[in-house]
Amino acid sequence: MRAIMLMLVISSTVLFAASSKLDDKTGLVWQDNQDVATIEKSYSEAKEYCQNLKLDGFEDWRLPTLREAYTIVDFTRDRPALKNGFDVRLEERFWTDTLFVDNPEKMAWRLSMSYGEAEPYKKARAYRVRCVRGKFVY
Repeated sequence: MRAIMLMLVISSTVLFAASSKLDDKTGLVWQDNQDVATIEKSYSEAKEYCQNLKLDGFEDWRLPTLREAYTIVDFTRDRPALKNGFDVRLEERFWTDTLFVDNPEKMAWRLSMSYGEAEPYKKARAYRVRCVRGKFVY
């Protein structure tokens, strides 16, 4: 049994170490490569980018919801307010897939990793993108 557990730990570490980060609490896998630090896209471009992303042998990436994005925020930290374990640590604003209900045609929620604050903004504006995959375990 110990050998099996050790093999699972080693294989998950190898699988997710280079370009993505597994969140053990939620079951979500987060993009964590240099693209996170360099790519800025409009909301629709961000959705398309995540849908077309091929990373670590997976093709089921997507833009995270606001609720999912908040799972990697650590409010005891700032600049960035990001949980430990991520290699790419930025205090930038990131798109979420959550539309602003008062104007869903033109606005969606973005999350700032400076302090973990969220606000709706125009979909045409370019912000950073950090894709996610997996099913959110509550």
